[in-house]
Amino acid sequence: MRYEDLSKNAWFVYQHRLPSIDTVMSSNEVSTKVTHHLDVLGFYCPVPLHEMKKSLEQLVTGDVMQVDADDPETLHDIPMYLGRTNHILHDVITSSGEFTFIIEVSK
Repeated sequence: MRYEDLSKNAWFVYQHRLPSIDTVMSSNEVSTKVTHHLDVLGFYCPVPLHEMKKSLEQLVTGDVMQVDADDPETLHDIPMYLGRTNHILHDVITSSGEFTFIIEVSK
């Protein structure tokens, strides 16, 4: 799949409010409900960071987005970008070469 085709695929980014079925424990022991999901598995730099930025712009304060990626560069790029914003990185979960980022939107 070409990068140009990503935004045309409805399955690529779920930017509608999901039922709050996923619960993640953040580092400060507060339960966080995931309301949005971004799947960038199989895509490499700069796609995961670019798509995450676009998704965060469309969300509102208090929304929680889960980003699933398998590009090792995201372990560096996503936390560094979020450190320059008001968004809160609650957790990074690494499992079998895949990385899950739990991000709370704060504008």
